Amino acid sequence: MILLSYLLKLKNIFKKVSDTKLEFSAKNLSKLADLKKPLVIFNVETTGWSLTADKIIEIAYVKIWKDGRVKKDNILLNPEIKISKESEEIHGVKNMDLKNNPTFKKKSQELWDIFYNCGYGGFNILDFDLPILKREFLRAGMDFNYATANILDSKTIYAHMEPRTLSGAYKYYCRKEHVLHASKVTTNIGAVTEVLKEQYKKYGMLKDWDFVFRIHNAQGNKHEDVSRKFYWRNGKAHFNFSKYKDMPLSKVARIDSEFLRWIIGADFSEETKNIIGVALRKAPKKRYSNK
Repeated sequence: MILLSYLLKLKNIFKKVSDTKLEFSAKNLSKLADLKKPLVIFNVETTGWSLTADKIIEIAYVKIWKDGRVKKDNILLNPEIKISKESEEIHGVKNMDLKNNPTFKKKSQELWDIFYNCGYGGFNILDFDLPILKREFLRAGMDFNYATANILDSKTIYAHMEPRTLSGAYKYYCRKEHVLHASKVTTNIGAVTEVLKEQYKKYGMLKDWDFVFRIHNAQGNKHEDVSRKFYWRNGKAHFNFSKYKDMPLSKVARIDSEFLRWIIGADFSEETKNIIGVALRKAPKKRYSNK
């Protein structure tokens, strides 16, 4: 848990604390982790959430050697494509802010020298940061293979060490142990009730039902639907799977409505079918000539 606390701490301190404190945390981590290779802890901001279509606009890193040496930097990049509205609302970076910055390709050798043959650390880097970094290197003609690297993803560690279960929530909020009983539902709902009570005491904003609704239902704030079949870019749903991956759903509804109707009739979630149904209803109807 000591190692986890340092990883979570490093996730947020690139922009929030002094360089001295960052170096202190990094040097302590180098001792705790017993590094065999240099460790690069990094975080990226991007034009959107597609691993194949979007690009990196900012990459911050701290590289830590076994002997305690530390190198750090924060690099802004010109993606040469439009930043999605959803991403811009999160990180606040606009295309005009980056027009005079180098592209990833121009910085690729410098970044390769930093990242090559290292271990990697960060928050959710297995699902996003590492795959999109690999894609950027491929565009620059470099094969960034991290398959055999030592990876410290603090989100993965956190989920494993502090599982998001009723027992885990009960222990965190109520500071007591709770053993789940599959056959004793009244015991479990008692624990849920107590957890909700403690959450209301801890988070005052839960008294605002509009806030509660937004965090449960606000699709506009989602990167993806629950089943992860779509992601949103500039307010439009894009496919996250199939032969139409990264294509707007509205376009597929125009060019291949039969494919969408097949999905509706197949074994997909109701949410996926509902999203597709809306797109089909909004799609322009085909006009047939009498000639």
